[in-house]
Amino acid sequence: MSANNPIPNIKLNNGVELPILGFGMAFVSTVFSDDELPRVIGEALEEGYRFFDCAPAYGNQAKVAKILKNSGVPREELFITTKIPAAGHGYENTLNAYETVTEEMGLDYLDLYMIHHPLLDYESFCASWKALEKLNKEGRVRSIGMASFLEVHLEHIFRMCEIPPQVDLLECNPFLTIESCRAYCASKGVHVVSWFAQGGPLVPLKPYPLKEYPLLMENECVVSIAKAHGRTPAQIPLRWALQKGMTPLVRSSKREHMRENREIFDFVLSDVEMSRLDALNYDRRFGLDPMKHTANHP
Repeated sequence: MSANNPIPNIKLNNGVELPILGFGMAFVSTVFSDDELPRVIGEALEEGYRFFDCAPAYGNQAKVAKILKNSGVPREELFITTKIPAAGHGYENTLNAYETVTEEMGLDYLDLYMIHHPLLDYESFCASWKALEKLNKEGRVRSIGMASFLEVHLEHIFRMCEIPPQVDLLECNPFLTIESCRAYCASKGVHVVSWFAQGGPLVPLKPYPLKEYPLLMENECVVSIAKAHGRTPAQIPLRWALQKGMTPLVRSSKREHMRENREIFDFVLSDVEMSRLDALNYDRRFGLDPMKHTANHP
């Protein structure tokens, strides 16, 4: 990383460095069009973002990878992730999925490769994990992990793994604090990357009517804490995530918001403020429930 990059790194349990703030590529169609991708990613790079979270389900990973490849930023400065789709679960399927995704993205290696969802198929995701370990040992994947795995899923991995997970990507914010899962991850040395870190998209996806979908950044507690620090409400849940030891993912088409989102390293929330934000939890899950979702997830 550049010495003057405003976004610092942390070390994962295998020594690989991960930027402490990432740029998510999920649901970008709710924020900007594919035609805007070159500008958005270019501006994100200029603002210091190096961690880009992709997946086949997002429908844009090949475009994102091409833009990053042509950006002029050295590959070793970038942290590019993607995920195994449901069709890729299982040992051989995972190895084949890796070949497909790296060819599609034009990459020689991945910085982080994750199982996208447990799908309550314990045998298959454990077989996928053995394939991830093989890819990691061969140097084709620098780090391995999963997305949306709760304690019960992680326990199965830890019973059989040779290489422990480095990352679990989880929906988490003050409305969904998942304290027990985060505590479990911390006890095992698994770093949590939080998606919907600011409470979810401003434009709710079906079947979430706006009137039934209060926005975290309009919550009175969040607004009052922001005013106390001379900050914006958008910065408060991101700072909360950092102080909880997580790497939050952000997403924006506007450069001023990209800058705002990464200007969270020069203030600290008090213990009282953190407790007030913790108290907002009401287990409001926006994404797929890892304990219920079994349908094919692309």
